[in-house]
Amino acid sequence: MQFRDLAAAFRRIQANNSRDTSITELAAILRRIRATSPGQLPRAMYLATSQLQYKGFIVTSWPQRMLVSSSVSVTNPSTKHVNQDEVFALYKQTGDYGTAVDELVAAATIDLHESSAPPMTIDTVFECSPAASPHSNAFPRQLELISQQVGKGSTTRKQEIAVAVLQQCRTVDEAAFLVRLLAHQNLRIGVGVKTALAALGIAYLPDGDEEAKTWLAAVATAYSQRPIFEDLVALIDGCASDEVEAMAACLLARATPKPGTPIQTMLGYPSPSLEEIVTRMAKLGVPRAACEFKYDGARLQIHVSDDGSLSIFSRNMERIPDDHKYFEAIARHMSLRPGVSSVIVEGEMVAMDKSSGKLLPFQTLQTKEEDGMCFFAFDCLLRNGHSLLQEPMEVRRQHLHDAIVPVAGDVEFVVARDIDMTTAAAPTALREVLEEAIAADCEGLMVKSLGEAYKAGARTHTWLKVKGDYLATDATTGGSGIFLPDSVDLVPIAAYRGKGRRANVFGSFLLACFNPATNAYETVGKVGSGFKDTELEEISARWAALALDTKPAEYVASDLPSVQPDVWVPPGEVWEIRAAQLTRSSRYLAGVGGLGGGKGLGVRFPRFLRLRPDKGPTEATSSDQLVELYKESTHES
Repeated sequence: MQFRDLAAAFRRIQANNSRDTSITELAAILRRIRATSPGQLPRAMYLATSQLQYKGFIVTSWPQRMLVSSSVSVTNPSTKHVNQDEVFALYKQTGDYGTAVDELVAAATIDLHESSAPPMTIDTVFECSPAASPHSNAFPRQLELISQQVGKGSTTRKQEIAVAVLQQCRTVDEAAFLVRLLAHQNLRIGVGVKTALAALGIAYLPDGDEEAKTWLAAVATAYSQRPIFEDLVALIDGCASDEVEAMAACLLARATPKPGTPIQTMLGYPSPSLEEIVTRMAKLGVPRAACEFKYDGARLQIHVSDDGSLSIFSRNMERIPDDHKYFEAIARHMSLRPGVSSVIVEGEMVAMDKSSGKLLPFQTLQTKEEDGMCFFAFDCLLRNGHSLLQEPMEVRRQHLHDAIVPVAGDVEFVVARDIDMTTAAAPTALREVLEEAIAADCEGLMVKSLGEAYKAGARTHTWLKVKGDYLATDATTGGSGIFLPDSVDLVPIAAYRGKGRRANVFGSFLLACFNPATNAYETVGKVGSGFKDTELEEISARWAALALDTKPAEYVASDLPSVQPDVWVPPGEVWEIRAAQLTRSSRYLAGVGGLGGGKGLGVRFPRFLRLRPDKGPTEATSSDQLVELYKESTHES
């Protein structure tokens, strides 16, 4: 299929700005691709979800002027009067290089290349070679490899690849969306992975029935366990049938974990109190729970294949390179017990002072060498080729202990205490374990139902977390808000110039949570405390070239004059923020669609804790999470 057809579908999706319409439009184009060029289906899915490979499209270090040069490269060489300053000025006004290209073409300021070459196909987007590049033979799959360029000369190589692709654009849709993908790592059409999976599932329905919920749920589950579109499409193709129920059963049976392919992680919810944990578990009928120490580290998923090869993935499914200190630590210290040929285990890599055994904060992990950390394993998802996802946690835990050999100070099992949640003594028992965890330099507890299966990609109330802040005397539920039981991961989207001794730097920042349903960022507060002077200087220098004159379209923010920032910036960083309370607000609009009344949610007394380099903006705390927490704590329906 020609890329112009897919780009035109993206344009229609953008114009309608409706999830239902997005699914319908995307399903229609995917159905056409399936009928005419099925081999392109995985690549169409990557493009629709703003990805170039399963671990994500990561091009976060392009200098602004290089992006401008790449944007200008879509123009016809005969166009002499366009310059980088014009493109950059439009970007500053709109916050979007794709829109800048749109407007320049519409105003006849630039022309696209003449259409002497064959039109681009979806494959061309991925495979074209730079015509005049000395590196052309080295990059047969150009666009995919942009995300892999690192080290000396990587900036130049990225630009060569980008220019080679952009110079083949023949329509404004092609140019705008490719520029947007390259410059922003996001098509900005409101399509996330969930929306794209629904469209893919509908494209395979025999009669086009969009109400086959069992089938669509099976597609989503299959992706959570095998999140590579090539694998997913092949699995679905192998289950083709006129019976939707049969297709769903077949897909669930086939989409089992495979060493070397990451599994989406299961997540828990924060709890405001120990009593709430007991109440929640009682409502869910959970008789017994494991109270695991919650470590302040980096969550990792370790894969050992039958041939002994090792793969390690981060919590957001990025592959850890072989020369990374995490990889070297696991390769050196983790071994399997006799009779165990393959495993997938999860755990936390934590900084440790080996002389004392004392656990150190997460920030220390960034500077520790391989011998200054310990891996604490807490789950086993596969053993000897057999999936354990449907096994209860108690059984998976036994498999974990039977599969790997612990080495004190290097590879250990998480400390856990099992508690009977049905007795009146449960809150007291939980408090004792929490105090024990804090004394051991841990963050708090993860309380997990011992009878629960592993729900890949899901956030569930059968996993609840409580931090040591609960024990603090200032953990209050007073005032007009609710106690916020955990830190939140938020995206800084704008800045306010400082005053006094902060006059030369940004002094505070507008924060947002992410709404995955709309691919939008919704404001949730303004933070100005917790920063060192050097951190403010670094942020201000980092953001100097990113500043935008106007609010990007995907930002949901109040028009009240009192909260208008001095500059907007594109989404890029994730910050861990600690706040005292979560409250209804007319100044901030987090979760406004799920609350009604025109008010959103805002955090009170926020404080910056740290940058989260392991997370991208779309992995920030979601608006749904905040809304659910607020409604549960206030008993709103």
